Amino acid sequence: MLYFIVHSDTLSVFKKSSENDSLHLELKVKFHHNLISIDNNSKLLSSVIAQALDELGEKIDLENQQAAIAINDSVLSHSLSVISKKDQPVLFGKVKKELQNKWKDLFKNYFSISESRKSSKNIFHTVGMNHYLREKIKLNFNNFGIDIKYLVPVSSIVLSSIKSTQYAVTKSSRIYSIFNYSKKGFSFSQVSFTGKNKGFKRILGLADSVKLQEKDLKTPNLRYIIFNDMKVVEFFAKTIKDSYPILNFIKPFGIQIVESEHKRKVKPVLDKSDHSTLFQYLQSFIAGLLTLGLIVLTLVSISDFDFLYNESSVSIEKVVKKKANKSWNQLEKYQSSSYAAINEFSEISISNNIDKIQSINILDNRINIDTNSNDGIGGGYTIKLSKYPLIDKSITIDNFLSLITNTDSNIQFQRTNGLFFDIESDNVIIRCDNINLSIQILDNIKQYNNLILRKIQYTKADSSVHLYITALRS
Repeated sequence: MLYFIVHSDTLSVFKKSSENDSLHLELKVKFHHNLISIDNNSKLLSSVIAQALDELGEKIDLENQQAAIAINDSVLSHSLSVISKKDQPVLFGKVKKELQNKWKDLFKNYFSISESRKSSKNIFHTVGMNHYLREKIKLNFNNFGIDIKYLVPVSSIVLSSIKSTQYAVTKSSRIYSIFNYSKKGFSFSQVSFTGKNKGFKRILGLADSVKLQEKDLKTPNLRYIIFNDMKVVEFFAKTIKDSYPILNFIKPFGIQIVESEHKRKVKPVLDKSDHSTLFQYLQSFIAGLLTLGLIVLTLVSISDFDFLYNESSVSIEKVVKKKANKSWNQLEKYQSSSYAAINEFSEISISNNIDKIQSINILDNRINIDTNSNDGIGGGYTIKLSKYPLIDKSITIDNFLSLITNTDSNIQFQRTNGLFFDIESDNVIIRCDNINLSIQILDNIKQYNNLILRKIQYTKADSSVHLYITALRS
């Protein structure tokens, strides 16, 4: 499991150490735009998130990983609803109506989830997340081979294991965010002791305003629990391990937590008149049955009863062959992806739009284009795979580098050894000073079946193109 924290301007990833199971910061990257300023720009959001993941993917293996994502409350919205007991049989409808009254025409822009815990039974806390932001996080993480299991507000994480008499405190720049969940429901305040934002600001809450001084937050005490990113992730991991009920934007919308008992499973309460949500459940149920049927059919078709009686050496041989076939299928996928990416980049480079493009990033078969404008050219999409032609030529990395450097002596490259699906390989990063030169090199790559293009990065500012290539050794 990888643990991510999404702030408005940064993306951090944490990982557990295999030696002592402790968490550590693996890498932190900066978003090219502040998420709050672009949360209604679908294409730009997608490009910004994909670019951040692209930078992470250069140093961390993201493919086939599960993710737990904590999202900072600065990019979310919070609401409280007081629902009388007589109206609770139609709870979701009541909460939904209050949200519509609050947001007016903007209501459709938000994906909202609600809860009631540690409080009176008629006070419900709702967290809203911009639809575009939620969908682009899901889409881009999935495109990088990451399976998101949790997408949770930081406030929900830090409040998961503290008492109702305590306050959870996070800090961003000079501003402290203070969270509490008491009998009067969820409360959220911010305070700054210096600068232009100096003073106390209540964001949400029915409880009395908390009175504190800066020394209260700078000296360790049991009333104000200070959380940095590492502590947030540690609480997050514990919450998941303990199956503690917590708001999760990955789950269907509705009232997700209606009981406060520790370790009680999340109980979703959905509006029965909302046919779209019920239809989603029906779709999931049918998909589950079809998947189960497919698995059974597959097992029946591939089962080999003689396998039970053969010698162990034969069994091992079958396992090795099966593993080899799987690796070969994955290799073919990357070869097709490489071929399609080269064709796509070549087409873009000769199009009339190339002068408007500020940057192009292609990772495997995922492309992101940034134009710094809303002209409809920028954004991210998945490249349609081309049919990989039958190629019987291969080339050593030394001969390939000799071939392209003879064409232009100004080409720069870095080379390292590696493994690609247990196949010994060479990894090379080539820097070209212009697009035309990169196209020539890409045309050469297409001629050999052991050269796989993994990534292309074009930057208009210096007209440079970086090519990331894996060369399989025969």
